[in-house]
Amino acid sequence: MSFTRIKTAGLSAGLASAMMIGPVSQAALAQSSNEELQLRIEELQAQVNRLAAEAEQQRRTVVENPEPEQPQQGTQIEIGGFMKLDSEFSDYSDGNAATAGVGEDFLVPSTIPVGGEGGDTKFNSHAKSSRLFIKSRTAVAGGEVRTHLEIDAMAGGQGDERISNSYAQRLRHAYVDWQMDDRRSLLAGQTWSTFFNVGALPEGMDFVGPVGTIFERQPQLRYSHKIGNGSLQLAAENPATTLYNGTENPYDDSGTPDLVLRYNNSAGDFSYSVASLSRELSYDDGADNESVRGHAISVSGKYQFGRDDIRFMLSSGNALGRYMGLNGYRAGIIEADGNIDLIDQSGGFVALRHFWSETWRSNLVLSASRADNPDTVSDTTASAYRSMHLNLLYSPIPKMTLGGEYILANKEVENTSGSLADDEGELQRLQFSVKYVF
Repeated sequence: MSFTRIKTAGLSAGLASAMMIGPVSQAALAQSSNEELQLRIEELQAQVNRLAAEAEQQRRTVVENPEPEQPQQGTQIEIGGFMKLDSEFSDYSDGNAATAGVGEDFLVPSTIPVGGEGGDTKFNSHAKSSRLFIKSRTAVAGGEVRTHLEIDAMAGGQGDERISNSYAQRLRHAYVDWQMDDRRSLLAGQTWSTFFNVGALPEGMDFVGPVGTIFERQPQLRYSHKIGNGSLQLAAENPATTLYNGTENPYDDSGTPDLVLRYNNSAGDFSYSVASLSRELSYDDGADNESVRGHAISVSGKYQFGRDDIRFMLSSGNALGRYMGLNGYRAGIIEADGNIDLIDQSGGFVALRHFWSETWRSNLVLSASRADNPDTVSDTTASAYRSMHLNLLYSPIPKMTLGGEYILANKEVENTSGSLADDEGELQRLQFSVKYVF
């Protein structure tokens, strides 16, 4: 055997040995890598499971022991109101104009003239009822504090029509309302009397509307508390006494506030309010003084059927006086002996609102009031009022209303002696208005 053949054979055997060793080492390496990867996956899964358990524990802690909610910081301010132009054609059966200028701007029942000669139709236009308000809302622990400040120029004594029609602004509302929680609130300031359910007042072009409505704004302190689906309100309000045969009107001699207790509730589409009033009526003219207590009740509400609704109000008592029909009657009379004789009075209205379409609607309002005056009142003392309102309103765009309203109102005086040739006066008024709410 030659050296070359031996060398070749050795090389071949070595190569074969190397080829056998190579696959075994690769298999061992692959197996080692798989084991490490499996261990790594198991470690990662354990970490995921641990994090998930910690998150679940935190969630349960928050649900079972929630952190108290913190009130939103800061105060939200809202500015709004409306612009309104009123244009009126008025015709009186017993006079040329209302007996007081305010009666030319809106219906004030007591200013309808009686016993004169009818005059020509008069035209009057004004923008005095345009108003501006500023409201605020501030969240506090457990509740909210709200404020409301509002002004307009209606019934202001300053200003005239000669040059610039500049009229003084007057205060309508100014109050703070503390919502203690979702059931209790305390209001302090000037706003609608608690005896007056504003939500029952019909929609109309006239500033107030029916002669038999309760209508009053005054300073007060009012506590409200929700009871079931309803709410109970108790208020102490600013007193003022209006009396016949007095040397001044009103008298401000009461030693106690007017007290109002009111209950509000609803049943389906019917909402209602029942309010009772107890107030001291007194006077002190230097020579005589007297004080008595009177009472009254008012029931009002609204029934909604579809978009249409019926609204109503009925009030009665011997202490209504200035609360009803813009003080169309005084609460009582000072008799010759100095005593106060309170006068039983009643009044109310019923109103139907109907939508002809999305943009057209109408309101029909019938109203009346009456006073059971004693024989000692003067012949010219008002004994009854009646009114009818019929309007057609058009809203071509949101928040704008154009409309016309026909008003027929009547005033009747006592005429106890029969000496008056005429004891009734009538007003017919056609009013057109343009109003935009902002």
